[in-house]
Order: sequence, then C-alpha cells, then structure tokens
Amino acid sequence: MKLIVDSCSDISLDFAKSHNLYFIPLNVNVDGKVYLDRYEITSEDVSKAVDDGIRPLTSQANPEEIYQHFTKALEEDKTIIYLGFSSQLSGTIQSANIARDMILEERDDVDITVIDSLSASYGYGLLVERAAKYVKDGLSKDEVLQKIEHDKSHIRHLFTVSDLDYLAKGGRLSKGQAFLGSLLNIHPLLHVEDGKLVPIEKYRGTKRVLKRMVEMMKEEGAKTEVHITHSDNLKDAEALKNLILKETDLTDIKISSIGPTIISHTGNGTIALFYFTEGV
Repeated sequence: MKLIVDSCSDISLDFAKSHNLYFIPLNVNVDGKVYLDRYEITSEDVSKAVDDGIRPLTSQANPEEIYQHFTKALEEDKTIIYLGFSSQLSGTIQSANIARDMILEERDDVDITVIDSLSASYGYGLLVERAAKYVKDGLSKDEVLQKIEHDKSHIRHLFTVSDLDYLAKGGRLSKGQAFLGSLLNIHPLLHVEDGKLVPIEKYRGTKRVLKRMVEMMKEEGAKTEVHITHSDNLKDAEALKNLILKETDLTDIKISSIGPTIISHTGNGTIALFYFTEGV
C-alpha cells in the first residue's frame, strides 16, 4: 500500500522520503516563473518575494499531472491512497478523482482511493504523519481509511494572519470576512471548519490572540502531537510554544515554516497551531 500526499500538507521532503511517501508538488508562480513547491522553491524564497511586493500565485495539479503521479506510484504498489489538500480550498481533489477514474477505466488490477483531508498546512500534515504510521504498522487498507476518517474529525487548526486581505485576494476568504484585517492592530483568530477558513474571534494585539489559542487548546483537551507553523515569524511561533509549555503538560511541540503554496495565500506574519482533540 502506497500513501500519496501533496505539498499543501507542509511536511518536509525528508519526512516524505524517510516514510516512503509519494509527494505531489503544487505549482507556485513568482513573478512569471513557475516552480514546483518544495522541489524548486522554498518557504524563504516565497516570503522574500512577498516582502519585495511580489504576490505569488499558485495552481493545483491538473488531472493529467496527477494521472502521471498515480501511474508512477502504481509502479511501486498496486494499492494507493491519496490523502489530499482540502477540496474547499483547492481543486486538487477533483483533479485526483478524475485521474483515478481515467486509470480505473484502463486497468482492473489496481486499487486507488482518494481522500479529502478537509485540512490544510500542518493540520493536514498531522493527518499525514498518523496515516504514514498506520501504513508502516501494517494495517489493512480498510483499517487505515477508518483511522484517517476518525483523525479528520479530531484535528484542529487555529491561526492568525497579519493581513486578512491577503487571504481574500487569493480567493480563500470572502471580502466581507476580510474586513477584520482593516482594523488597526486587530488580530483575527481563524480556524478550518468543514475544510473552509472561518474567522471566529478577533483580538487587539498578538499576545492576546496567542493566549486565546492556548486557552482553546486546553478547553478541547489536546493530549498528543502539537505543531506550530509560521511564515517569517519565528519570534511569535516560539512565544506560542513557550506559552503552551507554561500553561499545559504538553511537551511534544514542533515548529516549522509554512510551505510555499500556503504562504502564497496567507502572506507573511502568519502563526498557526495544530493539534488533535484526543490521543491516539
């Protein structure tokens, strides 16, 4: 059984390689030149472009591209599971379903399952980490799929951005919702609900919104993996980690950069917190 993921999971190429995952990169266009996410462009490259006033654009993998990826993965194993970026934020899942149907029309010796993670960034990444463990542990396909569905219902995304208009211009948030970004020193707290980005609260100042993130995590009983991501904002990421260490008994807290595709839609200064509401 081969697990396939895409670059919007924000997992590293090293993790994908060490866990025998097949990694599909999305496309990032910076100033007219198209790069493969992670393979040809880094988070630092995209953050610098944003600082320089360049707005990176992204595009999903089209059905033909995913068809090629699936075909290559099938050379290693006749059973593949593609766990993809939220269908509410990208058309990649739709492309994957088309590619799957194309292959199944041609072949009857393969088993292809497409799963909508309804997640983004390292919320999606935490689902990938667990799914990779299930496959490594030798669970059957049905067992892996059942556990993924369970995990999807317990993953939480909390994040704040410096400029909500950046999300709106990229089509990931409505202009009406983006009004929060125009208020002086207002930091919106957002989450992902049914795969969509949804503003839930707003705070004046970074410290207050970070504190509220930790309060919500405690209220929901986070007990296991915790991951923080940021776009060119390591200072606040470390502040959030220290606050979690101070306010909870959690110790397994990792920090990483948001990936190139996601930064292209959030801009710089974003802080995101991901966790499960219950243990394995």
